[in-house]
Amino acid sequence: MQRAKKSVAEMRKYFKRHSAISLLDSIPVEDIKSVRWYIDCGDDDFLFEGNSLVHISMMKKKIPHEYRVRDGAHNWTYWRESLPEVLKFVSAAFHQH
Repeated sequence: MQRAKKSVAEMRKYFKRHSAISLLDSIPVEDIKSVRWYIDCGDDDFLFEGNSLVHISMMKKKIPHEYRVRDGAHNWTYWRESLPEVLKFVSAAFHQH
């Protein structure tokens, strides 16, 4: 039982240290702004809430990013439609430098 409690505590500590929201709070905003961000999530995706919270945090910190929510879930049907737009975004970054 003690091992299980320690394991849960370790997982919570790890999650807090590595979650996107924690990283947005701990990394200097100028460093975060040095990356081009693209968040694309389906409205039925199990990650929808977390992605929305990251978007809100980035908006509050005035961190430029692209945020897209479309109909769909976290599956290949969704990503097959989304990947062409993601690749355009990535490609545009290469052409800027």
